[in-house]
Amino acid sequence: MGVKRLSQIEEGKLVKIVGCETGKGLKRRLEGLGLTSGRTVKVLKNGWGPLLIEVLGRKIGIGRGQAEKILVEEVKES
Repeated sequence: MGVKRLSQIEEGKLVKIVGCETGKGLKRRLEGLGLTSGRTVKVLKNGWGPLLIEVLGRKIGIGRGQAEKILVEEVKES
């Protein structure tokens, strides 16, 4: 599987955040949304425009540029 960028993940996939390549400001913003290392996220929509993800039971829209900076690994659903 390996590490990918959140923007590369297909709709319906479950991933775990392994890191972020961001500055302090964006890192704080993402942490405020619950997007922290070790957190599991589901990609609901990944087409044109922003990604729609689900984290902590909430749906969040995240810009493609921000999604490029979030590193994830796919999680096998049980």
